[in-house]
Amino acid sequence: MKSIRLLLIAVAGTALMASVAFANPGMLPSHAGYPMTETESPVDGTRTSHDAGQANAVGAKASMAASSTADASSMETASDPNRERIKTSQGAGRLPEVEGALNKVDINPGGATSTVIK
Repeated sequence: MKSIRLLLIAVAGTALMASVAFANPGMLPSHAGYPMTETESPVDGTRTSHDAGQANAVGAKASMAASSTADASSMETASDPNRERIKTSQGAGRLPEVEGALNKVDINPGGATSTVIK
């Protein structure tokens, strides 16, 4: 039984390593987040940037795109119709004045005749 577990762990580990090794970087989403530089290494003359074709994300366009990413999820859209009835607040710990009738609560909604437990 131990040998089967070891075999399955080895197969799963090999599959994970193979999926990482053969990953296609062309399938990754492109974005303008990395700066574009045409600099070369002083040692061997190779390029030091990995995104020579992408533009640098700076300025008002980048700021607006970054600030608008969470607009829909950050807006409070919950509404309570009882909040619209409030005319004036009486301060902390006191009930406010409201338009219309106060909410009436039935004292005995179940129709109990006694509160004594037998």
